[in-house]
Amino acid sequence: MDDPINLSIGQADFDVPQPVKMAAVEAIQAGHNRYTVTQGLPELNAAVLARLADRYGFAGRETMITSGVSGGLMLGFMAVLDPGDEVLIPDPYFVMYGMLATMVSASWGTYDLYPGNELTEAVLEAGLTERTKAILINSPSNPTGRTLTAAELDAVGAVAARHDLLVISDEIYDEFVYDGPYVSAIGHVPEERLLVLGGFSKTYGMPGWRMGWAAGPEDVVDSMRKMQQFSFVCAPSIAQHACLEALKTDMSAEIDEYRGKRQRMLDGIGDVYDVAPPGGSFYMFPRLPAGAQTELFIEKCLERKLLVVPGKAFSAASTHFRLSFAASDSTLDRGIEALRSVAAELAAG
Repeated sequence: MDDPINLSIGQADFDVPQPVKMAAVEAIQAGHNRYTVTQGLPELNAAVLARLADRYGFAGRETMITSGVSGGLMLGFMAVLDPGDEVLIPDPYFVMYGMLATMVSASWGTYDLYPGNELTEAVLEAGLTERTKAILINSPSNPTGRTLTAAELDAVGAVAARHDLLVISDEIYDEFVYDGPYVSAIGHVPEERLLVLGGFSKTYGMPGWRMGWAAGPEDVVDSMRKMQQFSFVCAPSIAQHACLEALKTDMSAEIDEYRGKRQRMLDGIGDVYDVAPPGGSFYMFPRLPAGAQTELFIEKCLERKLLVVPGKAFSAASTHFRLSFAASDSTLDRGIEALRSVAAELAAG
């Protein structure tokens, strides 16, 4: 498509900060081009651990560096789920979650986390079966931008403790929060039941570098290290060295800019679409215009060169769509114009 209005992409539109780029170049020149130990550079693990302890009071000692959060999710599922086990994931969900369960011969169920619905113990209990081994949470969420509150995370922790479950917390968008400090699952879910996954891809504009981390119970992280030895081997060595510099880099200006992009989209389409303001990430999950079917809506978007993702890619329902505001302001303005035009055409019948 020539000159599309791309609001479908799941990566920040800013580039890697220059000091971090230079750290990667220096790592290459210094000969850091071989494998690292499977669990990652000791100094990078120590830096991740120090950040978790400083920000959230994490008292654990087990971390590892993964090939992106996607790699961490894969290793975590491999380490925790046996054939026949089940993991409970939110609906709407990131597309990878259920497929990873299938890859390890496990199954998956869902709990309702549509915009406006509170996550309570009762909601989680309704989704459990005798085969449930783990609960997965994702805050801020892809695709909705939903951020879980302390009370909601307390509910997750209570259910996990009551049913002897592991909580897998995907916190890749932890820096992208707009209405207050980020609330991690750390401190709300017992640490012996919590595997936290985070990374560098979104915050520092480096999704192609494939850099993530995991922190959690010793037995789980140790199993993940073994799995990494026979799969990814290690995270990219050059990027590991550069991420030591990334952790020293202030990204608050970029986050402030994204706070503005969020408001730009809400101001632009909030009067014609039913959309819950996202508390974090760089996604929105608006409801389709009244009476519109997904196929017709997407067709009308494509006629205007607008790329968004149908909600049914993330859910059992087909009532919403995902848009990303990780784009230039000029692209967002074109997207707003196209979305308003689509809404007007569909309203006119």
